[in-house]
Amino acid sequence: MTLNWAELLVNPTDLQRLYATLPPLAAVTVRSVHLNHYGPTLTLRIDLPEFPRNPPPEWREAGFDHVQCHLQFLAVEHLEMSGWSPPSIADFQMERCGGHRIRLTTKSPSFTLSFEASDTLTIGHISAYQESENGADSGPRGFVGKLDSRRFNQLPDLNEKTFYERN
Repeated sequence: MTLNWAELLVNPTDLQRLYATLPPLAAVTVRSVHLNHYGPTLTLRIDLPEFPRNPPPEWREAGFDHVQCHLQFLAVEHLEMSGWSPPSIADFQMERCGGHRIRLTTKSPSFTLSFEASDTLTIGHISAYQESENGADSGPRGFVGKLDSRRFNQLPDLNEKTFYERN
């Protein structure tokens, strides 16, 4: 039985302020996969499949049309990935596999990803942006988090460890 990802979030409050009901992880744009070298942690930078019906006024005024976030998995094991070509559209499936663990698998024509992890997910670095004509996620951005809002007004470079290695 496929799990509802929202029920596994340990920190859903910021997303719940944006969405009455969190969208399912179907037709999700996967922008990056980050494996943390300090431990078995995997972080996906994804675009959620729906924009909030009532976004913050500043998002509406800026013309933002996509919500992006980091979805972090801890205690990752049995990782398999092939065919990576970002950005990729994927459907996620999560199932329990015993001992407070889940198995995530993706369905995508351009890549495959599967692994087991702890059944507690963390969401972080929630932001909004306007997708460019070529599908890029660069350009101005509005962040939900106060610290991110102070530090960034666009997506940071990949070497910004405080952004890509922490939620």
